[in-house]
Amino acid sequence: MIKIDRLVKNFGEKNILNDISFSVKEGDIFALVGPNGAGKTTTLRCLFGDLQPDSGSIKIFDSDLNSSIKKRIAVITEDRLVFKRFKGTDYVKLWKMLYPNWSEEIFSSFLNHYKFPLSEKVDNYSMGMKTLLQMALSLSTDSDLLILDEPTQNLDPVIRQEVMDVLKNFSLKERKTIIISSHEIYELEEIASAFAIIYEGKIIYADTMDEAKEKHRVVERGDSIPENSVIIGNAGDKILVKTDEEIGNYATFNNIVLGYLKNQKKFDPFTI
Repeated sequence: MIKIDRLVKNFGEKNILNDISFSVKEGDIFALVGPNGAGKTTTLRCLFGDLQPDSGSIKIFDSDLNSSIKKRIAVITEDRLVFKRFKGTDYVKLWKMLYPNWSEEIFSSFLNHYKFPLSEKVDNYSMGMKTLLQMALSLSTDSDLLILDEPTQNLDPVIRQEVMDVLKNFSLKERKTIIISSHEIYELEEIASAFAIIYEGKIIYADTMDEAKEKHRVVERGDSIPENSVIIGNAGDKILVKTDEEIGNYATFNNIVLGYLKNQKKFDPFTI
């Protein structure tokens, strides 16, 4: 459904994306994870057409991005920028005009639950309320693809869990595809079906969640490791190993992400 092939993006002399490639299947919840400055947001901006890559290709629904395809994509950006004079009602009118499959039922369910002050200017909303409104608008478009950059940012723990549950149900019941960039590894483990780890503009590992957990184990420091196994890196107080052998314990998503990132020479664990 979505294929990114050898994507390169530079800002001046600074290389941000370096030969990025990965694919996303229809109905997947795909997590893009990595430390700050790794290229997550730049990748998403290229994906929905906010940035033009310097080279490489992006196929969405097996086609190049165009105006028709954009009507099938809804986006939440990390910065949560809003029009200063727009009220909540103005946003509803605008999104209804832009998206022909708008679902009043979905939006009303959000409105009844979270009590958006639609008569007020959205610029005056708290960051958490801006996030919730944008989530409600995005899901109400009934788009085939949602691109979400830090979708639980500034939300309290209870609402974060609610949002994750809504996204999971939306993907499963409606067969929608969701791409999420987030630092919230534990939240992503609950809903993501596939993922890619990005570091310094490169994809260092990509897989389905189930396959990745099947291939990796965590073992105690000092434990014997079979010769046909590959030591990936430190995963907290344990060692992440890629192996077919029944050793140690199955790895969590957090173990896998930390192991691959800490395998990078310059990785700073305090930035994730």
